[in-house]
Amino acid sequence: MSAHSACDPMPPELFVLRDEKGPILYAPLGRLMARANDAAIEAALAYARNPGAYDEMGPEGKAVVRALDERGFFASRAYPRHERTFRPTQVTLFPTNNCNLRCSYCYAFGGEGGGNGEPLTKMDLRCAQRAIDLVAQNALERRGEGDGTHNFLVSIHGNGEPFCAYDLIQEIVWYGQDVSERLDIPAVFNAATNGVLTEEQLDFVVANFNSVNVSFDGLPAFQDANRPTAGGRGSFAAVDRTMRRLAEAGVGFGVRTTVTDAMVDAMPDIVAFVASNYPGIEQLHFEPVWECGRCKTSDTGMPASDVFVRRYLEALEVAQEHGVRLVFSGARQDVLVDTFCKVSSGSFTVTPTGDVTACYEVSYASDPRSERFFFGRYDPEGDRFVFDQQKLDALSTLCVHNIRFCDDCFCRWHCAGDCAAKVLDGIDVDEHHGSVRCEISRALTLNQIQRKLDWKPREEGSLANVR
Repeated sequence: MSAHSACDPMPPELFVLRDEKGPILYAPLGRLMARANDAAIEAALAYARNPGAYDEMGPEGKAVVRALDERGFFASRAYPRHERTFRPTQVTLFPTNNCNLRCSYCYAFGGEGGGNGEPLTKMDLRCAQRAIDLVAQNALERRGEGDGTHNFLVSIHGNGEPFCAYDLIQEIVWYGQDVSERLDIPAVFNAATNGVLTEEQLDFVVANFNSVNVSFDGLPAFQDANRPTAGGRGSFAAVDRTMRRLAEAGVGFGVRTTVTDAMVDAMPDIVAFVASNYPGIEQLHFEPVWECGRCKTSDTGMPASDVFVRRYLEALEVAQEHGVRLVFSGARQDVLVDTFCKVSSGSFTVTPTGDVTACYEVSYASDPRSERFFFGRYDPEGDRFVFDQQKLDALSTLCVHNIRFCDDCFCRWHCAGDCAAKVLDGIDVDEHHGSVRCEISRALTLNQIQRKLDWKPREEGSLANVR
């Protein structure tokens, strides 16, 4: 299967993809796709380049153009544009960089000061409170303006395990609930955790959080090997208990599995195990490990892209049999965006030291990338957040409109250039040259298109299928 052959954009942005069954005409902005023979594709592209060519076409060519035009293939559509005004209604708080695990691939060296010798610390409560005040007030104002805002969101995440600062998390949630009641606007609480929680912490999560994302490597042996406790013991038993409790309590939760080269062949088995043991799971998220952080100091390696794709597609079949939603972050054909995440609009993420970062993966001032991604900080003297508008303006340019490398890729409005922290590590946007993740995103996005087409042959000279 070829994921990116003959992929030239044509006005009004049409792409020609090819697989073992032949060409596919794809209009990403309309999320329209059609299987056709080469003559039909040629007629469509000729008309797209020059509508006047229609008059010179034969009956079959004109029929193709009319059929595609009726379905909107030649319609002019606006490109996606992210919001440039920084007015967040959600905040992600990193309560601490301490951690009770020592995962072999941790991007942030959790529990070890980011690998840069920075001290283990905990967020100041007033910092968290002012962040909640800011997003709640924005949400209230935006709701009044009728922009579709209905609540404010507080996410608990971390460059460590957030529940290592459990007392602070309790205060954060209680304060958010008080603000919600005072302003009469709903608060939503989400958490990301490694799942090694006490019974008291689990009780609190069940009672107060709307959804939880658990980092879990899918099979007991992988979990214990890749994600040991700080004392070197296995963590599977603790995480297993957490997920069974969440499922039993009806709390929405997802699983995020980091796939290493040693795990890649077991991806279908991981899906089967998770689906069979944790029936409450809403989503299973596979990501190949990225070689950064502690991964560089361990024997953990990234799987080959073609192997990851092959095993992912096998795992997808298992997931569909079990009714589990399987995702990879770069393959999202149903989404039209110009930025991979909220980094270009200033994702409001607060580190334990009170710095504001646009990226979860850049959470230490000692990280060279912080010069680009840090755009504010909590000022304890003024008891408020201070933002750098110049940094926000610069962040707004980290979008696919400015990435020339992506111009001829049919995924450009879906993956939107991929994760800026990974692919723009120390380089300017115009130096973006892709990565092995591009190969994965293209192959899996093409597969999503193929599945939607559900191609069935018809007579020679006609469109095989149009969606």
